[in-house]
Amino acid sequence: MEMNSGSDDAVLLERIRRGDTDGAAELFERYAPALLRFTDRMLSDRASAEEVTQEVFLKVISRAHQYDGRAGVASWLFAIAANACRDRRRRERRAAVVPLESVAEPRARGEGVEATIASRQRREAVREALADLSEEQREALVLARYHGMPYAEIAKTLGISVGAVKTRIFRAVETLKARFSEGETSWTAAT
Repeated sequence: MEMNSGSDDAVLLERIRRGDTDGAAELFERYAPALLRFTDRMLSDRASAEEVTQEVFLKVISRAHQYDGRAGVASWLFAIAANACRDRRRRERRAAVVPLESVAEPRARGEGVEATIASRQRREAVREALADLSEEQREALVLARYHGMPYAEIAKTLGISVGAVKTRIFRAVETLKARFSEGETSWTAAT
């Protein structure tokens, strides 16, 4: 994940605090794709992920005054997204169980039908395995593996220690290794 200059992000937040909607639009353009990937991996449902990502930016607009600068703006945004995903899953568990849906991903050029099907099956197996992890393990692993966040930044984002981040990621990887050692699918090949 490419992080933008923290001072640029802080300037955008200050513009949002003053009611400048262009600042919100710039922040959205900068972070929406990464937040959408994160929420999609956390919720395993593209429509819900899109809604949650939009909710994140609505919260940013209404709560820009709450940003205290202790963590980077990107970490603050991911923390809001993680909390929104937790809230969504809690509401869905109370309402009904939502099946995992596959995210449409572009087919690589020259990739044959068999390779496309095998790749889709690997991705789905990884999605299912990620969904079976504890919420805490999944959050830490997705932020590290898919968003390239350093452990210290993940710790700030999730409000935990770096040691706790390492433990969660280690346990998640061990769980995934055990799950995939039973079959032929490698979780690293499908991510």
